[in-house]
Amino acid sequence: MAPEAACGTRFAACTVAWAPLRSRPLPCPPHPAPRRKPSPPSAPFLAEGFTGIGTGPNEYFATRDAMGELFEREKAAMPDPPASFGLTWVDARTLRPDLIAVNCQIRSEVVAGGVTHVIQPRSSYLLERQDGLWRIVHMHFSTPDARHEDGDTLRDALQRRNEALEREVAERTAELERSLADLRAAQGRLIQSEKMASLGELTAGIAHEIKNPLNFVTNFAGLSRELMEELEEETDPEEREAIFADLKTNAAKIEEHGRRADGIVRAMMAHARGGAGHLQTTDVNALAREYADHALHAMKVRHPTFSPILTFDLAADAGSAEMAPQEIGRVLVNLVDNALGAVRQRASGAMAGYAPAVTVSTRRTASGVEIRVADNGPGMAPEVRAKVFEPFFTTKPAGEGTGLGLSLSHDIVAQGHGGSLTVESAQGVGTTFTVRLPLT
Repeated sequence: MAPEAACGTRFAACTVAWAPLRSRPLPCPPHPAPRRKPSPPSAPFLAEGFTGIGTGPNEYFATRDAMGELFEREKAAMPDPPASFGLTWVDARTLRPDLIAVNCQIRSEVVAGGVTHVIQPRSSYLLERQDGLWRIVHMHFSTPDARHEDGDTLRDALQRRNEALEREVAERTAELERSLADLRAAQGRLIQSEKMASLGELTAGIAHEIKNPLNFVTNFAGLSRELMEELEEETDPEEREAIFADLKTNAAKIEEHGRRADGIVRAMMAHARGGAGHLQTTDVNALAREYADHALHAMKVRHPTFSPILTFDLAADAGSAEMAPQEIGRVLVNLVDNALGAVRQRASGAMAGYAPAVTVSTRRTASGVEIRVADNGPGMAPEVRAKVFEPFFTTKPAGEGTGLGLSLSHDIVAQGHGGSLTVESAQGVGTTFTVRLPLT
């Protein structure tokens, strides 16, 4: 590098490091140089008629003393030298034997507020040979990525930048937390809405279940009233004893069917209630049959002319499993209702001879128990099958589904019971959903 370029590099370094540099004679062609007023101690490398422009909006320095004061402020604010320093590029040109123009870009790492900043200012210098030394006549030093207020030091600007970034991060974090809270609240409302929607579908199917035990209660209550009338008129001890026995039998039947009706009502309440149910030992076959029948009756109420075939293939050794019965029951209602909807869809456009059928089966495995719901509907394309458990994904017409049924069913089985819910499907053949529940 030419001596002029080396000189320019030395001056650029001292400007960024904020450390005064003692000027030293450099080899240069002899030329007349008048004696001038000595430079102040704070800036020995500045010429007597120095002018400079800095980063701040009002940083114009008309004298070397003003620039020297800036150096002193920067040194006080940042006493330690930069963590690293280097030149990205430098260009030095000799304008005349005693005048050199230097342009360069500096890369320096400065620590402010515990954060390391990379500063890459561009500088321009005009150096003149005075009294046997090279001194800066004019300098333009700018750090465009560190916005200075009037009178600020570089450290002040970087600290203010840190604070602004911290405020922005805090505001974004608070905004994200509010959004997350809103999403969780909306999710809770959607889940409860889906529960109530499925409860509405169950209501029609369950109505006949409640009606049956209530009919028994009404009938046995009427018979008991007639027996009481006979008892009042009967005088034969043996006949009175027989009437008492009939009354006891009727009372037992009334209690039995009353408990049956109470159990149905409790199941509906548990289904509508938010939150997960308590795990309890439940007969798998009885649960599968009960809730599949509910779904079938609900479908018949909505579509009286539709008569699908619902069959059961319940393994004798299916036994019991630990589950929240109302939650798994809701899963089965959803699966059977979807299966019935699929076969109804195929039946609406199928040729003569198609028999819409849904089969609910159970079996015991080495690791637990399986409940399968299979249909001979139109089946699903691979791209549909891949998204079937995603929230809000639905293939039903607008207004007929929320797209949450299978997603919530999957969460109930997988997260609530540690099991799995899977699907197998082939277009033109049908679809099978399998619920797998562990032994414990």
